[in-house]
Amino acid sequence: MAKSFHALALTALLWLPSVSRAAWWAENDYSFGSNKFQRESLTLFSRLSPALVGGANASYYKDGGLYRDKAWAFRAPLMYSTGKLVLSLKPFAYPASSAIRSSASGAKFSALFPLLESDDESYIHLTLSGAAARQRTLLNLRTGPDSEAFSETAFEAQMEKSFYNQFFFLASAAGFSRPEKARNSNLVNPVMDQGELAYLGTFRQVTALPQWAAAVQFARNMAPDFDSYLYAGASRISFRNLEDANSFLGGMKMKISDNATLDFAYNFYKTNGIAGKNYYKLLIQMFF
Repeated sequence: MAKSFHALALTALLWLPSVSRAAWWAENDYSFGSNKFQRESLTLFSRLSPALVGGANASYYKDGGLYRDKAWAFRAPLMYSTGKLVLSLKPFAYPASSAIRSSASGAKFSALFPLLESDDESYIHLTLSGAAARQRTLLNLRTGPDSEAFSETAFEAQMEKSFYNQFFFLASAAGFSRPEKARNSNLVNPVMDQGELAYLGTFRQVTALPQWAAAVQFARNMAPDFDSYLYAGASRISFRNLEDANSFLGGMKMKISDNATLDFAYNFYKTNGIAGKNYYKLLIQMFF
């Protein structure tokens, strides 16, 4: 089965040769950058059956602005492969803290469909996703700041094309619902990263309410083993009643041993009318 280069999709894990042989594996994802931004994420995966993979994740982010204290999140990804169809479910929760009086919970469901599989390892994959979340955070209402709960949904489509399992192209688009009460103009300190609902193409947290997002990515395998590759991507995020943002990223994923990979990447994020921000990511995967 051809492998997918889109490392950000949980369903892609089941297509990797190292994963197909591993009983369990660990992933540590560390990002840092402008405004003292830090994000640390640790995930453990276990093969529960030949077709089922379960995981547990804990992460936090913080910066030098509204989120000086760590904003924690917990996830329990689940992936199931039946024939050529790959399904994934990712429940998540952001617990409230005394410093950040916001919380959120929700889940994202994805289904990967192999539309075309060729003998030369070329393929076309379609991934359809739906996500829903509920946040409770402070809103600046006419009567003053008040803690309110509101719901969000998002729908996403991704199309990936591989040429001979060496060149990869991916395009994605997502739309977000409009919450009833919450507006970007009255949000105080929402804690949920909107990247939980759909791919946004940035390493930093995005807590403002998006309207839509679109992204493209390209990757190229490197000889001689073709288990390492270079990749680059760009995305655009349209926010409700806020300036749009553009994000550009590039990196290299390297096989450093039979049981480990290292991914180093750079991300430039710019909101229209505001100076651009720089972010960096170091991701290590270990297979056992």
